[in-house]
Amino acid sequence: MIKHILVPTDGSDNAWNGVQYAIALAKQYAAKLHGLHVVDVKLLEGPFLRDVSSSLGTAPYANYQGNIAMILEERGKAALDSFRRACEEAGVECDTEQVVGIVPRMIIEHSGLSDLIIMGRGGEHSEWLDGVLGSTTATVARRATQPVLVTNTGAPKGNRFLVAYDGSKFAQRALQTAANLAHYWNATLQVLAVGEKWARAWIDEARSYLEAHDTEVTYAIREGDPSESIISYIEEADADLLIMGAFGHSKVRELVVGSTTAYALNHSPCPVLLVR
Repeated sequence: MIKHILVPTDGSDNAWNGVQYAIALAKQYAAKLHGLHVVDVKLLEGPFLRDVSSSLGTAPYANYQGNIAMILEERGKAALDSFRRACEEAGVECDTEQVVGIVPRMIIEHSGLSDLIIMGRGGEHSEWLDGVLGSTTATVARRATQPVLVTNTGAPKGNRFLVAYDGSKFAQRALQTAANLAHYWNATLQVLAVGEKWARAWIDEARSYLEAHDTEVTYAIREGDPSESIISYIEEADADLLIMGAFGHSKVRELVVGSTTAYALNHSPCPVLLVR
């Protein structure tokens, strides 16, 4: 059950997508939102200020640290004020907090009692990334223990959910989450398995689990590269949400997001929910 949602925001348009999506989900689940802004400590210390000082021909840190800290704190306050107003207008309970630290680390530390983290696909510098996942979002997606929803849209657009299933323990949890979400959103569920050798067995396993759920389900098998096949099927099925395990079968995935997951996060035309 989703009752506490952490929503990191830096005030950017992409972060605002996360805020709006979180509000919609909170209304559906009667959940409380926790807005978090992290003042990036890397902008207050070390090479950044030395570079600024050198470029201006002044003594390092002379009046700049305090001014930059004030500017960053005010920007964070404005982002959280916008978040709070949006929640109040939607009738959603919320609280806010501003902290200083390494951004992804602080997000993860503050997610301990949250059921879900919702983030925009990019942050304030996303216009330079050409659609590639922002570094903060990518790091949180790799390391958070809670489910992470990465969105490029401001609200759920429909009720067609897609689960990418490969039989792994993380995919099994994704399937369970998908069944729960489909029930609450009255959504149809599509299960996709990609592969030649094991795909049929994976589909049978998913079917056996979902038979007990009162949900409309369709199943599909595709061959080829899993990353490209999943994205292609999202477009073919016009899916509104991709739900998948954060990792695959390889133990290496415990350290980094698997290549299929990373590809989906960067290329999916719809929001992606990563489940552990």
